[in-house]
Amino acid sequence: MMKTRLQINSEISSRSKSRLLNINASFPRKRESFKGGRFSYYQIPKRWTAAFAGMTSQLTAIEFKVKPPAARQCRRVLISALMLLMAVFAITKTAPAAAAELDCLVKPEMYVELSSPVESVLEDILVEIGDTVKQGQPLAQLESSVEQAKVRLASLQAKSSSDVENRREQLRYAKQYHQRMQDLLAQNSVSQYEKDKAETEVALARIELNKAKEKRRIAQLNLELAQSQLALRTINSPIDGIVVDRYAMVGESVSGRTIMKLAKVNPLKVELIAPTEYFGLIQKGMRVEIYPEQPANQVFEATVTIVDQLIDPASGSFTVRMELPNPEDKLVGGVNCMANFDFETPQPSNEDVYSALGSSGSSN
Repeated sequence: MMKTRLQINSEISSRSKSRLLNINASFPRKRESFKGGRFSYYQIPKRWTAAFAGMTSQLTAIEFKVKPPAARQCRRVLISALMLLMAVFAITKTAPAAAAELDCLVKPEMYVELSSPVESVLEDILVEIGDTVKQGQPLAQLESSVEQAKVRLASLQAKSSSDVENRREQLRYAKQYHQRMQDLLAQNSVSQYEKDKAETEVALARIELNKAKEKRRIAQLNLELAQSQLALRTINSPIDGIVVDRYAMVGESVSGRTIMKLAKVNPLKVELIAPTEYFGLIQKGMRVEIYPEQPANQVFEATVTIVDQLIDPASGSFTVRMELPNPEDKLVGGVNCMANFDFETPQPSNEDVYSALGSSGSSN
């Protein structure tokens, strides 16, 4: 039975495609390094010639069954297939291997919402949204007139030394009187009672001096307490960062509410969701190149700090966190980025976990 030209072309196309796929799949891939990167190419095994010979013999067999125009068409298809395969070899031999890249997000290291530890009224706000702040810098001032008065009073009491000096002089006089009584007793000029009385006055004077010293120490502690209470009326920054938002205005009560929000931007945090194929390739301490959207056309280096050891079965992914230094505040948080790893893109697994579970369940 004579075949039509359409049937011949279809048979040639299907067989040629099958042969090309078999040849390409059978070539082992080899990776070599060069300065500045890596490239990979296919090593062509000896059996590829056998595959071409098989294609040639099949096409030749068809030529004997068809008319000359169809035979010429067969030869054109064979030549086209050979040229296409040679082009693929030439490209894959010099094309660089694709580095693994994943979408990521640059975020501040932390957010801090500031509130007041005491009930008061906001007297003044010292910063604006977007300002850069340092740790310990005053950000807001609460009403503190009463606390300031307490500090002045406690400071005066702590500095007062008149009571201590008075008790010290009394002790000195008691010692002199006691010495005089001893001398008179040695001359039998006074009784033993007078000597005992003088000794008692010395002991009492010493006790009063110690009590005065203790009172002065208590006054100093009261000063420290008043100063601490006054310090609570000033809201200071706990971190180096920027002011993200303000939630209170001057004159409003700050009882049980947030005053402002800060963000720590040095270092920044980079987060990404990696597919299961990357598990085991991304290691803690690995250096990763980060390409943020802003500033554009710049590359930064981050360090992997956390790699989740649990894979989400629903999405087939896990989370990776990195630390990105930002000493000059060139980067901003909340921008998308691209993470470039120092290994080739892993190929996805052909096995479906759920299909495997389903097949094992049906076999049972």
